[in-house]
Amino acid sequence: MTSTNESDAKIAGLSVVLRSTTRVRSMPLGDWSREGELTPVWIPQCREQGITKAIAVLPQAKFYPRLVQQLVEQISQSSAVEWQGKSYDLAGVEVDTHDLHVLRIPIFLGQPLPANLGRAIHALCFRWLGLADSALAEQLYQQNHLPFALSIQPSSSRQPMYLRIGLLQKELLSPMLWGLSQDLGREITLSDRSCRLGRWVERLHTSSFEALSQVSPLNTIELLFLSPTSFKQGQRIQPFPLPELVFGNLLRRWNAFVPVELQFLNLEWQGLTCAYELGTQVLHLKGGAEIGTTGWVRYEFPNPQQAKVATILAHFANFAGVGRKTGMGMGQVRIR
Repeated sequence: MTSTNESDAKIAGLSVVLRSTTRVRSMPLGDWSREGELTPVWIPQCREQGITKAIAVLPQAKFYPRLVQQLVEQISQSSAVEWQGKSYDLAGVEVDTHDLHVLRIPIFLGQPLPANLGRAIHALCFRWLGLADSALAEQLYQQNHLPFALSIQPSSSRQPMYLRIGLLQKELLSPMLWGLSQDLGREITLSDRSCRLGRWVERLHTSSFEALSQVSPLNTIELLFLSPTSFKQGQRIQPFPLPELVFGNLLRRWNAFVPVELQFLNLEWQGLTCAYELGTQVLHLKGGAEIGTTGWVRYEFPNPQQAKVATILAHFANFAGVGRKTGMGMGQVRIR
């Protein structure tokens, strides 16, 4: 299960796979991996099919190739490690080279939080990035196309709510995880209210631009708008997700982050809105009230070439969101 054949692909992150052992003598995972400047922070990853994994986090992704070599050497010594009060054998290293990631982190509430947390989660994620690389955080703040999308998934009674982070550049995974690792399991403040960040991170989705560019085309595409969504149309704000607004916005965002060879030419969209069930919601952000749409829309694309591009962009939307203020909780969308 050890993967080290990633020299030609830039590493976004890595995890170790842990297998329970009855061996008594073990070394704490943090001590086992300590070596000079390559001392990672270890983050519990949400268990998948009963498998325990720990994410090795460094402030910058450029250090990962050296860390992979270090971990493989340690694994070859067959030493047991202690992790969260239990002993494990190291079963392998999983190297992540994906371009796109969706992370989900639980937030436990001590008191009710305001419904509109857009500015709070925006500031929180920039603070996390700044803890790893202040110059990077400042650079991203000045960009026209923000390379991440944020949203809050509300909680039911006695359940945590979840912060959902979509990352559109592999280089952001490491600094984002490094920053949030400083708050895992600790009290944080959102909109002047105290709450507690969970102790683990879940990687909901990963993909690459190359993989998305090869999805099978659909003539009919149904999108579910999970958080209020709106678009700029000329000098006005349009809450209705017209096909040319949705897919035009996604195309521009796609072209901003993909390699040149995967970029699309601008299109005169000929898609049709054939069914929908939508409602409007109001979000109160810094500039005032924002009206957005939630619900679902079914689009049809008679043109085969446009259907192919639209399908790729619809899958991309799961990571990028769509429309305005996706970095403040608006525009979360997924294909269904």
